[in-house]
Formats: sequence, structure tokens, C-alpha cells
Amino acid sequence: MADKERGKILVVDDEPYISQLLARYLEGEGYDCETAPSAEEALKMLEGQEFHLLISDIIMPGISGIDLLTIVRPLYPDLAVIMVTAVDDRDTGILAIDLGAYGYVIKPFERNEILINVANALERRRLVMLAQNCTIPAQMLPRHQAEKRRPIKIPAKEVVDLVRSGIDEKALMQKFNLSAKALHSLLDQLVAVGALDQSEIDERDSLSPGTVAIEINRVGFPVSRRQRPCISAVDAAKSIRSGLDDPSLMEKYGVSAKGLRSLFRKLVAAGVVEQWELDKRMSETQSWAVLED
Repeated sequence: MADKERGKILVVDDEPYISQLLARYLEGEGYDCETAPSAEEALKMLEGQEFHLLISDIIMPGISGIDLLTIVRPLYPDLAVIMVTAVDDRDTGILAIDLGAYGYVIKPFERNEILINVANALERRRLVMLAQNCTIPAQMLPRHQAEKRRPIKIPAKEVVDLVRSGIDEKALMQKFNLSAKALHSLLDQLVAVGALDQSEIDERDSLSPGTVAIEINRVGFPVSRRQRPCISAVDAAKSIRSGLDDPSLMEKYGVSAKGLRSLFRKLVAAGVVEQWELDKRMSETQSWAVLED
């Protein structure tokens, strides 16, 4: 971005001095910055204005930062998000990243830490949008390159009834032609609006791992307290390139939709699979969806 157009940022925090401090840091670097005292107010502002980046506190009264993240990711896919928390909780940070946040910062934060995270998030957003605008080499694109797809609307009651009937994730994805990413987002939305309890989702995840580790010599990932399947990175890359769809991959490796997303992220981070390869797969399925009353 040019200096005169560095990015428009919305800061959400129920503590005014925090949002004002962040705004001062960001405006001093040339960013256009606005603040909101709650997630509810932030959603109203997002409806009326275009923002490039959202910085949100996690623990807030009413709609929490995690709930806000769950709501805005499918509605504003071009919006980068950074979460801020006063609690150094690794599990919360991992959850935020799983839900689509570009990063999270722990209070008390340093000025440079915030500015570096903001610059990185906006640059990542720029690169993602470039990829979406067909900067990928022509030979790497799907045969039928479609326009940017709108989210499909899925009846909330129908999904809730199916979930409570015991239907597995593979069957849900096939019924609505969803990717693992879209299904995971849909279930998170149902929890955020109170249509499902988090315990119902957790109970389903207990049947299938929600996170995975990959086996690769040159890359290591933090050891989790939970038992995770260890999947060969080379084998997973071959399976992806062979054309296996998301439900088939979930069945092959015995993971949930959340686990498959975890696998994809780690393969990209390790450099075993390129992001464009995963984006190419999504041309055949819906990569995000929203609820319909």
C-alpha cells in the first residue's frame, strides 16, 4: 500500500484507553483508524464502511472477540483480523488462528509489536487478494475459473436437526457440497448464535481428532497435551494432488473437518503444499457458507 493509503483499521475494545492507545499508535504510522466499544457496535460499523483490518479484544461483555471473529470471517472474507487478549492462553490463541485470525497479541503489548503484527497482517491480506485476482499462473488455475463465489445460505434449523441426528461431518459436507473449511465455519456460526451448544460440537470432535501433527524432518510443531494423529506430509501432499476431496481425505486420515484444516495449514507452513493448490481445490466445493433463518 502507498503511504497515503496504508489501510483502514477498526479497533474493538470495551476498555476505551486501550482502543485509544492502539488508535494513537496506528494513526502515528499513517493508518486510518476507527474504534468501537463493543462487538455489537463493530458489526454496525462494518456494515456501513469498508475496513482492511479488524483488531479485537477477546474478552468483552456481550459478544466476545471469538464470537465476533466467527461472525465476520464468512461475511467479510477480505477482512484481516488480529485478536488481542490479556490472558496468555495458548489454547485460546490456537482457537483464534483456527477460526481465521491472522495473529494474536497478548496484553500488555509494545508499540512495535502491534505495528509489526499490523504490517504483516495487511501484507498477507494483500497477497491473498492478489492470488484471488488471478495472479496465479494460468496453468495452475482450475479449468473453469469462476467469478468470486457468493456464500451459499443454509437453513440453520436443518443443520441443527442433522447434527443432533448424529450425522457425521463427511455426510454433512457431501449433502451441502461444503469444504472442510466451510463446514467448520458453519458449526462455529451455529454456536455463536446459540443454535447449538459448544458442548455438542466438542462431543462430536471427541470422535475424531480436531488437530493433527505432520511428520517432516525439517519442520517441528509444538507438542500438544492432546493425543494427535501424526500424518506423513509427503503422503498427504500426494493425496491432495491426486484429487481426493475433503470428505475422502477426512476418511483416509481419520480426522474431523477441523483436523483437516489444521493439516492444510501445517502443510502450507512447512512448504510441502502451496496455498494456490488448496485454493484450486475449493473451485469444486463451497468454501464458505452463512446461516439462513
